[in-house]
Amino acid sequence: MKEIKLKKLEESLESGAISREEYEKKKKEIEEMPEEKVEVLENQRFSAPASLEKEEEIKETKLKSDKMLIIGAILIVLVFISIFGFRYFTKERPETIDDLHELNLKGKLKPEQGYLYKGAYSFVKYNDFWYTQLKSSSGKTEFNFNFRYSPRELEDIKIKGWLDVDKFNNATQYYATFNPLGNDLAHVRLARMDYDIMMTRIFQKIPISACDRNETTACLGIPIITCENTDDIVVYYKEADELSVEYKGNCIIINGKGFDFVKGVDRILYNLYGIMEQ
Repeated sequence: MKEIKLKKLEESLESGAISREEYEKKKKEIEEMPEEKVEVLENQRFSAPASLEKEEEIKETKLKSDKMLIIGAILIVLVFISIFGFRYFTKERPETIDDLHELNLKGKLKPEQGYLYKGAYSFVKYNDFWYTQLKSSSGKTEFNFNFRYSPRELEDIKIKGWLDVDKFNNATQYYATFNPLGNDLAHVRLARMDYDIMMTRIFQKIPISACDRNETTACLGIPIITCENTDDIVVYYKEADELSVEYKGNCIIINGKGFDFVKGVDRILYNLYGIMEQ
């Protein structure tokens, strides 16, 4: 057995695998080593690869098993996150104005999103408009009607004078009049549009366009109306430096400029529908 190991050692020297110094050292160790020990080492040399291979196989199997456990645990966590996350984000998430009203009645909206006015009227904000549920004058139809301002934003605006309520209730039409030479006609048109829509849909009254003077071609062929020359219901948009709203028997007067006209219209509509006092 020693001769075999010495021959292999010599081959290693000739191939350059080991140096002369290493060769002499190992040669001496082999020559001085008992024959029995040489045989044991040789047997270990041939059996070692099989043992190592088996050990590597066990390690690889364990790694695969651990990896599968980790992946399984991650998948379980993801499933729970998806289920409970979906429930969290979809729980009472409003999709319609009616959904917002439902949440508002439960007190689950922030004040800037919605509130109950006087504990009775639900107001919710949707796409920059304030919505409340109103019924038609007949009480048969309910609308989600929109306003540009909520009641709380208009509480400092007081309505002066008195309105002939019987005449207003019995009227089937009304005049909408303004100064055709005014400087703020765009806001007058916006305010009038808001008022006319409410009158038509909720109060079933038809607007009739009018001017307070006949000084432009736009006023040719249409009525010239002021609060003094008719007994019919009139809504008069008058430009002024300060916002004010006044009832004058059969006439509703909105004084102001810019968005004052829009605020004045919303304030009147809230009063006409009984949501706000004068």
